Amino acid sequence: MRTALRRAYLQIATGISTARSPLAWRCVDTRPGRGSQMDRQGMDPQQMNRRTFVSAAVGLAGGVRLSRFANAWDTSHSSPEIDTFIRDRMDTYNIAGVSACLVKNDRMVWSNTYGFADLERELPMSLDWVQNICSISKTFTTTALMQLWEQGRFQLDDDVSSYMSFPVRNPAHPDIPITFRRLLTHRSSIRDGEWYGRMYLCGDPAVTLADWIEGYLQPGGRFYDVQENFQSWAPGDRWDYNNVAFGLLAYLVEQMSGENFADYCRTHIFEPLEMNHTSWYLAEVDVSRHVVPYTYVEDGEVRSPTWGGHPLGVILEGSGSTVPQGDGHHPSCAYNHPNFPDGFLRTSVRQLSWFARAYLNGGELDGRRILEESTIRQMLEPQTVEGSRTQGLTWYAQAPVRGREVWGHGGSDPGINTDIRLVPDQRIAAIAFINTWGGNPSQITQRLLEEATNF
Repeated sequence: MRTALRRAYLQIATGISTARSPLAWRCVDTRPGRGSQMDRQGMDPQQMNRRTFVSAAVGLAGGVRLSRFANAWDTSHSSPEIDTFIRDRMDTYNIAGVSACLVKNDRMVWSNTYGFADLERELPMSLDWVQNICSISKTFTTTALMQLWEQGRFQLDDDVSSYMSFPVRNPAHPDIPITFRRLLTHRSSIRDGEWYGRMYLCGDPAVTLADWIEGYLQPGGRFYDVQENFQSWAPGDRWDYNNVAFGLLAYLVEQMSGENFADYCRTHIFEPLEMNHTSWYLAEVDVSRHVVPYTYVEDGEVRSPTWGGHPLGVILEGSGSTVPQGDGHHPSCAYNHPNFPDGFLRTSVRQLSWFARAYLNGGELDGRRILEESTIRQMLEPQTVEGSRTQGLTWYAQAPVRGREVWGHGGSDPGINTDIRLVPDQRIAAIAFINTWGGNPSQITQRLLEEATNF
């Protein structure tokens, strides 16, 4: 199987049926107070979001074999060196599809797509198809929060309990506050417990963000567990990557702004940047243009992340996360989570490049401002340094390129890996989306930054 992907991309497979696959997307809006329902059959390149179900043409007993599939990359903006590098990565990691771009001096100077967004239907990757971008989503949640900081609604070292109807405390350290800064730098001592891993489900969450956060952090709540939800150490003492913290930050945006978090982001981030096909919810995107996430299995070994101590193989309707059986590529449904502000934003490479351009332009894109330049500078400053890890406000310092400072954020979820990197003083950004977990998109973005001088 290691060479199957290479063979698939170097020759047209014979005997492949071009008949319509039974794969279908069903999108049902289950948000409280919203009763719209939308069904879609078929698939055409571009986006998806909210309650979406995928009935796969391939069952758990047998994954999709890439040797069936044909060359499907777009070479309209190709660089032979970059193309070879990415195809080699796809071969090494058995990646179904890649979409990537390089931004320089406020324009996209290179872009390309490789492989498939949907293996069953043999649909190629596209710069305009959407997928969940995993933890890159945290940079949007942070942008929303820092807009309120600019308005003087809070200070970074404030106790977040002052902005809530109930106190948020680590029960082992009730006198030590959990602050905005500690949440933004993964030092809050909140933990992604078992409930977090169990809440990956097909479609949009039936549990609201408010019900989730209150149930997870408030004693007596539906999802409250002292041992699972909190670390033994005190807030501020250590660094430990945490997703629930960003659900809490989004909840705080709601409390301070008086707006639903998703609506707030649409009004104050997506619309100013004309990210018209971007949403936190499956019900609000075109489900016929959504990349299918794939979990790869080789020799019985499943490549997938583990969150909250819960192994996440594939996400399937009716069963949540399941460990797939049989080698090959196994598709997940379109899934979401009540803690969606930490990693479940749906957007495309092209639209994310507009967000990157705004950051590189000091918070502004084509005359529309989302943040002040001084705010971005503060976000991209070291808050904590531990070994090789330098933490900013959500963003991380990355390996320098040609002596230049690089900041970025990656993302990891079942069937998905993503990466974005910024070189602020050169106004350069690199973005890569991969729809097979374990594909190391950071290798691609790093290489793109190294090649930026050639464009």
